[in-house]
Parts: sequence; C-alpha cells; structure tokens
Amino acid sequence: GFGCNFESTISLSDAEWRSVTGWFNGNTSYPDTERDQIRQAIGWMEVIVGNHTPTYLDKGLNLEKDPQEKIGQMDCIDESKNTTTYLALFEQQGHLRWHRVLDPAYRRSMFDAHWAGQIQELETSTAFVVDSWFQDNGMLPYIRESNVWKDLRWTALVNPYRD
Repeated sequence: GFGCNFESTISLSDAEWRSVTGWFNGNTSYPDTERDQIRQAIGWMEVIVGNHTPTYLDKGLNLEKDPQEKIGQMDCIDESKNTTTYLALFEQQGHLRWHRVLDPAYRRSMFDAHWAGQIQELETSTAFVVDSWFQDNGMLPYIRESNVWKDLRWTALVNPYRD
C-alpha cells in the first residue's frame, strides 16, 4: 500500500512462477536482449502478484488526491521494493546471465525524491534503473541507464522515458 502502509507475503504456484520466468531465455546472447526479458518478466510478475493482492488497482504515478486512501495504490518506494525483490528472485534462480541486482536507485531534487529498482550490466558495469512507478500495474517498466535517470534536467519531462 501507498507509503508502505500495507505489506503482504504471497506464494506463487509453480505454474505462475514458470509463466514469469518463461520470459527468460538462458541462451540470450546480448545484455540488451536480457533487459527486454527483464521488462517482460517484471510486467507479468506484477499481473500475477495482482491476482493475489490489491496491487492490480495500482495506477501509474502518485494519485494527487489522497493516494494513501486508494487501496492497491503504490508509491515509488513500494514499487522499487517490489521490483528489487522480483529481480533478486530472478538472479537467485539463475535467470540473469548479463546482469546483477543492485540496491534501489535514489535521486532527489529540491521538491521531489524518487526510487527505482536497479541492475548492473556485468561486462560494462553500467547501471540501469528498472522503474515501474510511471506505469499502471502490469505494464512494462522503463529501463534506462542510471546516470541518465539521475540527471534531473532529463526528469522534467512528463514521461521521462520517452525517446
């Protein structure tokens, strides 16, 4: 729940977990292909988790009027914790070949702070954010280089992930 007001621990069935990890191809030859697979798996994981929790009601961004009263609504901290948990599960089970999971990324301006999940490409050490906060539940998260994501001039856009 918004502001980490509610926490739930759930268990996925074997079939649900296979449907999430089915997005990964162990023979992936390129890191960018694996990042695409991560996007798909995170989006689908949100759908599956939403079948067990009220997070299926989560809308992108923070709702301006009483977001903490909206059941299932999450803020960026909630989203980053969930995304990091999902990424850690993928890593622990050997689904990540080209990346490792980092602690969540954080950026701050005078009036705003934001968190997102984060991975690092092993060959180049380039860090990437995996940010699901901008989208409704189950939509694909954005993945961008962390140094670009942290550039606050870039984040002034309504949708900072559009090209």
